[in-house]
Amino acid sequence: MPENDFPDGLCYLPPAIPSNETDRLNEVLGLKLLDTPPEERFDRIVRLARTIFNVPITYVSLIAEDRQYFKARTGLDMKGTSRQISMCGHAILQDKPMIVPDVRKDHRFASNPLVIGEPFVRFYAGNPLRGPNGYKVGTLCVIDRSPRSFEQKEIDLLRELAALVEHELEMTRVINAQAEVIQVKEALEKSELELAKTVEQLQMAKDQTESLLYSILPKELAEELQNKGHVTPVRYDEVAILFADFAGFTRVSSAMEPEVLVQELNDCFCHFDWVMAKHGVEKLKTIGDGYLAVAGLQGQKAGNSLQVVRAALEIRDFMAERKSEREQKGLPGWGVRIGLHAGPLVAGVVGVQKIAFDVWGDTVNTASRIESAGEPGRVNVSKVFYDRVCDDVVAVPRGTIDCKHKGPIEMFFIDKLK
Repeated sequence: MPENDFPDGLCYLPPAIPSNETDRLNEVLGLKLLDTPPEERFDRIVRLARTIFNVPITYVSLIAEDRQYFKARTGLDMKGTSRQISMCGHAILQDKPMIVPDVRKDHRFASNPLVIGEPFVRFYAGNPLRGPNGYKVGTLCVIDRSPRSFEQKEIDLLRELAALVEHELEMTRVINAQAEVIQVKEALEKSELELAKTVEQLQMAKDQTESLLYSILPKELAEELQNKGHVTPVRYDEVAILFADFAGFTRVSSAMEPEVLVQELNDCFCHFDWVMAKHGVEKLKTIGDGYLAVAGLQGQKAGNSLQVVRAALEIRDFMAERKSEREQKGLPGWGVRIGLHAGPLVAGVVGVQKIAFDVWGDTVNTASRIESAGEPGRVNVSKVFYDRVCDDVVAVPRGTIDCKHKGPIEMFFIDKLK
């Protein structure tokens, strides 16, 4: 045999690369059979081939880019070999079965590692296998360790068995297609579940945002902000205002740890919020230890001053009891001053990133002065406010008291409801 038949350093001829190698490899990979567990549908065919031809070795090989993989095999321990020494790599280069009666007499294979070593091949018969798209993906092979002839009827039988393998390859395509449909369906169902979950989360976020908005703004203003994106300032002719703050707050708080101070303020203000909601009063804001609430922003006129009185008396009693309990435990406590006033004001929303609902007007300023002129543990009200509730309360006249920037204002302490 001519020396130049072999590549440098080799004593056998590696298989050539088919002209349609890219499409052929895509066909091999598309079957998704490489490195997969044994399957009875293929194993059954190689066992049948072994019995029919009475040979020690039969297999179905798939020729990948750099190796041959034995999808089904009998008489072999190995799962595959490199493509460079693959006899099946030569078989897929032709359209008919490749029959080599004695590989030791064929210059392509005489010194092939599979011939001079395990599994000691002497006879080779390989029928090319076409995939569902018509490209040759591998072979059905019959191997013997002794030379032998192969009659035409045996070649025909090999072709029939190869056709069975090709049928299974077509079934593989169908199975893969069905699996892809199932995967798409499962992915769609998963996406629908995730979408439903996202919608639910968005709805929860929307509900939380609305809840937060309603906790900041009166209902009508919150709805206007949601619908229009802004709130038109409103003038109210008659509202009742409650101002409260803690007497001696600076002195007492200086002796408290920050965490304890904030927790105590939070406990008190949370109870104030509950009392306001209970009596239909709108809490506006807290400023340090100060607390501001208003009744009459929801359109109600009659009775809104009395609502504020009920809320004020309940806060007064709550703080007196809390102060007593803390002092019995040797803890500092606060008294509360409460001031009530009534009259007109303007309400609106300010801010963009951190919106805030607020009120403005002389009524607000006067209510603050009424609170400052009060006493711890008392509900101090202006004459204007008292005139609106005098038939329903027991009050103590205080006379006229000068207030900063406001001048003399007639005031009363409300002790209880009649």
